This record gives sequence, C-alpha cells and structure tokens, in this order.
Amino acid sequence: MSLDKMTIAKRYAKALFELVVEQDQLDATLEELTQLREVFKANDGLTSVLTGAELSLQEKQSLIQALTHGASPYVTNLIQMVFDYGRMNEMVAIIDEFERRYDSKIGRVHAEVVSAVELDDSQTEKLTSQLASRVHAKEVVVSKRIDDSIIGGVIVHTDKEILDGSISSRIEKVRRLLLK
Repeated sequence: MSLDKMTIAKRYAKALFELVVEQDQLDATLEELTQLREVFKANDGLTSVLTGAELSLQEKQSLIQALTHGASPYVTNLIQMVFDYGRMNEMVAIIDEFERRYDSKIGRVHAEVVSAVELDDSQTEKLTSQLASRVHAKEVVVSKRIDDSIIGGVIVHTDKEILDGSISSRIEKVRRLLLK
C-alpha cells in the first residue's frame, strides 16, 4: 500500500524535528530547510531530474552532493534518505511540515487577510493583535491580499479556521434569511 504525500511528509518531518530539538539545532535546521525549499522552488525541474531516468545514479548523487554542500549532518542525511527511498517529490512537503511543527512549537500562526481595500499599518497591527489573542498565539505572521468582491470587511484564513467578516458574506446571510 502506498502512502500519500502528507503522511510521508509528516513522518520525515516529525523524525527530523524530534532529532534536532533533542540536539538543540532547531533554529539552524529550519534556516537550512528554508534555503533548500527556495532552491527547489527556484529550480522547477530539479525534482524531475532527481527522480527521472535521464541521469545516471552517479550524476544524481553529484547533484545531491551539491545540494548538501555545507549543510548540517541532519539536513544532509535527510536529503540522502529522501533520495534513497525515492521520495524527492515530497521534499518541499517535508520542509513545509517541519516548518508547521516549528511554528506550533514557538506559538506562531500564519494568517492570510483578505480585504476589499488595502489595510494601513494600524489596522493590520490591531487585527494581528486581536487574532493573536483569539488563537492564543505568541506571534502572527500576516500576508495580505486584496479582493474587492468581498465589498468590505475582512476574511482571515489560518491553518485552523476561517473568520469571515466580509460584507459580501453578511449580504448572503440576509439574502438566505429573506428567501426562507
């Protein structure tokens, strides 16, 4: 039975996370993995090259060595193990899961705020503070997106919930009530 991408990512990330916490290398490992993720995102074909039949095993190992040059033994071993088990397609998902675990440990929440108009700094700061209180986070990292179709208000997406305070959703609620 084959495992799905998220199950694989969770297993590898959990093992690495527990190891580097134990070795007090959490922050350094996250930094290395973040840089590695950027390499994979900047080079779309890298995963295909490492999993495809175009290159010999020796050529692929040379690429792995280039990827791990200067990396810690933890990240080097992760990359080699993921390669050896034919899981390079899951590498970015493993890094994302590792970062999710890191964020959870330090009390960081990522939120996407959708608004009809650009929020100024004071509005963003107030929203961030309220959200941190609501979700019991030490830190909230906000990314903003404008969508004029929501008419007004904001919609906040976090990993665990969606808070919809948009005018468009309120109008929709009133419309449904009127149709009853």
